[in-house]
Amino acid sequence: MRVDLALKRLLLVKSRTEGKEACDVGAVAVNGKRVKASAEVESGDHIRVDYAHRSLEIELLSDIGKNVSRADAKMLYRVLSDEATL
Repeated sequence: MRVDLALKRLLLVKSRTEGKEACDVGAVAVNGKRVKASAEVESGDHIRVDYAHRSLEIELLSDIGKNVSRADAKMLYRVLSDEATL
């Protein structure tokens, strides 16, 4: 699955476009490497997202399906670090 779509389905960004823009400015890394929006992610990958005032790193626990409910989205990943930045 594309990383921009994965971010949207996991509710880490509001829209796929926002996920693509985050990738375009270099705010998204998969397994320690900055990626484009079209990069593929799968279970076991570590995704880091640098927001304006926060950095979040997660590990995907399972594959993301087509339809993910809000309740199920948080069960698909584990937070590795969640740091506030200034």
